[in-house]
Amino acid sequence: MPNILVPIKYTLQVENLVIDPRSGKVSEEETPKQMGDMDKRALEEALKIKEKHGGKVTAICVGESDATKILREALAMGADEAVLVKCNDLSDTHVVATIISEFYRKRGPYDIILMGAISTDSFTATLGSRIASNLNIPILPFANKIEVKESGVDVESELGDGTYRFTASFPTIITVTLEINEPRIPTLRDILKAKRMKIEEITVSDLGLAEIESKIEIVDVKAYEEKRKQIILDASDPSKVGEVIDQLIRHLKEEGLL
Repeated sequence: MPNILVPIKYTLQVENLVIDPRSGKVSEEETPKQMGDMDKRALEEALKIKEKHGGKVTAICVGESDATKILREALAMGADEAVLVKCNDLSDTHVVATIISEFYRKRGPYDIILMGAISTDSFTATLGSRIASNLNIPILPFANKIEVKESGVDVESELGDGTYRFTASFPTIITVTLEINEPRIPTLRDILKAKRMKIEEITVSDLGLAEIESKIEIVDVKAYEEKRKQIILDASDPSKVGEVIDQLIRHLKEEGLL
């Protein structure tokens, strides 16, 4: 009966980014947030393993107080317990990996840390490997199929140049992709039940950690700006249509479009 820890991220909805028109910067305060897409699939896969083999699923989120929203969603989906580690500095994966690793040491051990391979906002794909390095346990990356056995797991992964099959004994970390499953939608009964469940809130100091120094500094974040050529071809004179077409073809060739 595997004991599974599922880290989930309160991530920006990148398809609904709010951009300040004057500064060109992303307004994180105004942009809606949600559970990361791959994190939700990791949670779904953990619940499937629990339904088949028994065990316990713990959802953990490192973030600000309003991140309880996605932890409540995790409970509605079927997680047994949810923990919020309050932390305002989420500028890099070193900070988050350190916190989750220490939580594992204090509250574990867990047989599996099951998590999304990539977050939809920062998209670094480094959190799982950092935790694996901290805890000195194996990592099975980018899994799209998981089979749990008595003493370990087999996974199937797509790594760009082909399909790979990995095996590891417990404990291990598994990161999953979008292709692994389709997350369940909680029923109204599940949602109401989750509202009555407790979400444990702790601080970094509760884990015995001092202030964690970020390894990177984000200097600036701005929206991508595409400047147009603003080439205007005047074909109002019918006698010059042929000449304008030649100009258009020349410009398209210069841009590599023809």
